[in-house]
Amino acid sequence: MGVRAEGLVGREVEPALAAAVVRGLREGRACALVIEGEAGIGKTRFVQGIVDQVRTGDVTVLYGQAHPFERTRPFGLVAGALGLNRRSADPRRAAIGGLLSGHGPADAAPTSGDIHFRVIDEIVDLLESWCAERPVVLVAEDIHWADVASLSTISSLVRRLPLAALLVIVTTRPSPRLAEVARLLDDLEAGGAQTLHLQPLTSEGLSSLATLVLGAPPGPDLAAMLAKAGGNPLWATAILRSLSDEGMLYRTEGRIEATTPELPTSVRELVVRRLRQLPEATLELLEVTAVLGDAVSLRDVAAVSGHPKGEVVRGLRDAFDAQLLDGAGDRVVFRHQVVHDAIYQHLPAAARRLLHREAAAALVAAGADRLDVADHLLLGAERGDQQAITWLRDAAREASSRAPLVSVDLVRHAEALLPRGHRDADLVACEMVQALLRAGIVAEASGRAEALLARQHPDEVDTPLRLALVGALALQNRAAELVAVAQGSLASARLRPSDEMLVLAQESWALTYSGDPVAGEAVANRALDIAGQAGEAAMEVWPLTALLVAVGRQGRYGEALGHAQRAADLASRSPDLRTRPLQPRFFLGLALFDCDLVNEARIAYRESLRDEFGSGWWLSDTLTADAEVSFAVGEWDDAVLGLIAGGQAAQEKGNQLLVTQSLAYRTIIATAVGDRRAASELVVQLTRELENDQLSYNAGILAAAVAGVREAEGDAEGAYGVLLRCWRFDVARENRYYHRWLAPDLVRLALLLGHRDVAAEVTGAAQAAAGLAPQVRTVRSVALRCQGLLDATVEPMIEAVELARQVPLVVLHTGACEDAAAVLARGGRADEAAALLGEALERHERAGADAWAARVRALLRSLGVHPGQRGSRQRPTSGWESLTETERTVSLLVAEGLTNGAVARRMFISPYTVNTHLRHVFGKLGISNRVALATVAHRSIE
Repeated sequence: MGVRAEGLVGREVEPALAAAVVRGLREGRACALVIEGEAGIGKTRFVQGIVDQVRTGDVTVLYGQAHPFERTRPFGLVAGALGLNRRSADPRRAAIGGLLSGHGPADAAPTSGDIHFRVIDEIVDLLESWCAERPVVLVAEDIHWADVASLSTISSLVRRLPLAALLVIVTTRPSPRLAEVARLLDDLEAGGAQTLHLQPLTSEGLSSLATLVLGAPPGPDLAAMLAKAGGNPLWATAILRSLSDEGMLYRTEGRIEATTPELPTSVRELVVRRLRQLPEATLELLEVTAVLGDAVSLRDVAAVSGHPKGEVVRGLRDAFDAQLLDGAGDRVVFRHQVVHDAIYQHLPAAARRLLHREAAAALVAAGADRLDVADHLLLGAERGDQQAITWLRDAAREASSRAPLVSVDLVRHAEALLPRGHRDADLVACEMVQALLRAGIVAEASGRAEALLARQHPDEVDTPLRLALVGALALQNRAAELVAVAQGSLASARLRPSDEMLVLAQESWALTYSGDPVAGEAVANRALDIAGQAGEAAMEVWPLTALLVAVGRQGRYGEALGHAQRAADLASRSPDLRTRPLQPRFFLGLALFDCDLVNEARIAYRESLRDEFGSGWWLSDTLTADAEVSFAVGEWDDAVLGLIAGGQAAQEKGNQLLVTQSLAYRTIIATAVGDRRAASELVVQLTRELENDQLSYNAGILAAAVAGVREAEGDAEGAYGVLLRCWRFDVARENRYYHRWLAPDLVRLALLLGHRDVAAEVTGAAQAAAGLAPQVRTVRSVALRCQGLLDATVEPMIEAVELARQVPLVVLHTGACEDAAAVLARGGRADEAAALLGEALERHERAGADAWAARVRALLRSLGVHPGQRGSRQRPTSGWESLTETERTVSLLVAEGLTNGAVARRMFISPYTVNTHLRHVFGKLGISNRVALATVAHRSIE
């Protein structure tokens, strides 16, 4: 399994690592290898050795290389490696190529910023499908020059395909290192990548290299000369070949010696020495070629030099003969990047800048894409170059959806080229704010927008800046500032009706989530009136969504559902893309779930997920909400995996509120199943959140989770304190959203600890909430349950249980049964109490809530009933029988050859969730790849 020796001359440790990653690939395991080293140290030769070895087997090799001056080409490195071109004979590659070129299908036209996420998703799915057929090696050389979109794609591939037969190899120089490259390397390391730092060759290694090149070992004098190469194989080889070409080597006593001790001090000097031997015309063409890059087309050289293509070919012939250039398909390639760098750096800085500027103009005139030549503009333009500024701004607009970060870089450079006090300075600054917002750099976007709005500025940028600032503040959850900006904008700015509606909708959400849903409702209604007067149905979706959130937080769930249904209907009938970022099906799912329409909510979430595969606007929210449905109905194995997937997606988006929400549900599950260690670890972050002076709008579920852990530990007082603080926080803001979670336990604990006044207060609030949503059974059940606990009366408790039975929500059902049993037992009705406890026990066991089931068994024993120790579902811990129903379904679909994305679409879940399921499946079955999974799956159904 070793790598070919000629790629590893003088290396001893490296071959073992290479053999290990190749072996892992052969066994179907995902691997990643980072090869780092200075130019000429042997990175490419080492990679080629690995590639040569795996090519002997049934392995697909994808090779991509980043090049100088191409950082503004979105997905350039990855597109080259995978052959993503809209003219490709492969329909899938052609489709992705179409997206990259802006020629995607009409029904796939997403809102700004979506193409970036969609392309990454499509590439991940494509690679996974190839990995299912045979192992794949993806090589990404010289990522220090790569575009940001390609770096993001490589990170996504490694993170999202940890179970595929995929070997990712990246090479890079140690410096300089851009922040995006450092982030990718951190991601790869976190994912278990091996890192190989190629060190300089030892004197023995240099001697072996010389023997390989010359056919005999070096003598002492030549060995001393080679030592000046600093262990760099390229430099050492260049020295040997130069001495040989110039007839300065001779053989003596079986060794090779040099006739002179004089030696160039660097590869660059050696290359420059060769340049002096070239004709002037060839040197000029070579300099143009170096400015264009290290691998360029003859057509581009001809366009920039102004010479016919045939003349260019003849003119470069001497450079080929001097072994400075080589050919690769239709491209002219420098023999090594060090050679390219030497020629490029040999040019005076002013000459390089001028050539870059001329190259940009010539290539654009020849029909090149603006983004393909933007790097030349960045390197060639000087302050005040109006044409370059215009080109960069146009290129930034072109890049905004495909590569938002590239767009930021282009506008930043255009801004830097503007002369001080230029009339377009504020206009370009506004474009910068919008680009930053699209790229997710929201803090800088809001800071720039605030600074620009605070000083005198042109009217034409006022509204775009205010809209961008409102959006940036919303993304940062800076609700109070958002409200102030929105109100100031509405009072002073001349907004179009559509813009006024958007500002009002954002203000409504801010008011609602900052604790004033009543004001949020009023503002949303104002927005809805404006949208109605405009007569555009698509405009109504925004205020309707804001309105349903505001009234839902107040506990008017029926009204919220009506608004949600109307918004979803309008969006489905409108082609207007302004409705898309809202994902009305997701909000419909929330409203349906709040009304106890659990199955309908699940359908809405999964329809929303299907749309989210290609955009990601609400992916983490939808994943988490779908997992919460699984939690609510007692499918806790699936819930945990969904919550993990949702939490990971939220972490990637920087949505800390959803991260803690996911942790809260996982904490409740860990407490219920009796995993005290996991519950103790998970609850730490939740406790920190609840200790803040200002609670978040999802504090209710966090409090329920923390209180559950404390009560399980015997700290009833601590549990009561956490619940009461969140209750007071919500009541002060007329937020009834978490009443169903907080009220029953708070009443029970208040009575236990002698706080009857608090129990009465909470019961009154629960009954008032039931009056706002009389059609929602769980809301009425909670009110009756609180009343029965407070008054110690049986009838309300029995009715509460009956209502809870009509809804498939485990925690509310079992809680009603246990509380009713306590009241019945105190009234001497032990048999009825035992029956309800048995009902709760059965639901706990079905969900796997072993700790809660144990609590109920203890209560039954106190009534003289001795239930059998059935435990939970008694599922084995390993083997096919240990898999949950969902895990089996995923396994069987994967065994059919479906990718994670295809399985996700078939099951209406997310690829993140599929990936999490497969991790658990592989662990339970003791396997490491999909081929082994297919074998086990097929054997199970024989």
